Amino acid sequence: MGSVKRFWATLLLLLPQARAESLPAAIVHRPFHHQLAYTGGMNCTGYHPLFQLAGGALPEGVRLHPDGRVEGKPARIETGLAMVRVSTPCSEAMQEWGWTVRGAPMLFVEPAEIQLDSKSTQAAALVSASWHGLAYSITTADGGPLPPWLTVRPRRGKTPPEGSALTGDRLEISVEPSVAPPGAAAELLIYCWRGSDPARLTVRFGPSPGGRTN
Repeated sequence: MGSVKRFWATLLLLLPQARAESLPAAIVHRPFHHQLAYTGGMNCTGYHPLFQLAGGALPEGVRLHPDGRVEGKPARIETGLAMVRVSTPCSEAMQEWGWTVRGAPMLFVEPAEIQLDSKSTQAAALVSASWHGLAYSITTADGGPLPPWLTVRPRRGKTPPEGSALTGDRLEISVEPSVAPPGAAAELLIYCWRGSDPARLTVRFGPSPGGRTN
């Protein structure tokens, strides 16, 4: 083992290196695709760089293609480093890539149900997730556009970044009473990509049960 470590230490000293890079986060059991790009100077007229795994490892279930494509379906949640050799007939260098395989994100919306009426036509909800900086989209339960009586405006359209004091992204919700039919209701789906489990938000317009409004 000591001789292997000395070999890699010697190799890294001999070969030029670019700064460490990170692959986009992969999701366990979901297809992953990424094209590696070497950030150093590898110009060699008529030749494309050849990418080869030279140390460390990629996630289980993921492989590196000679043209720099990283593809596969990660088998488990894990993190690691991969040392990639990038070469042409003119030059050769090493590039270190960090990677992370994460569990699928979970989205939450609070409150999950909003009741509005002619005296209270605006409200807000908070979208949060188990991931930082997660972009999300909003649609109706049937996949169509929002009804004309309802407006929903995300503040940023993604959950707060890491280190933010905010706990979620604010949704501004408003109803136009003049076009809302009696007993209007809309079930909204908030999701980060098709096929993921969405958070659900129901917006109702009209008297609340028992004659109360929120």
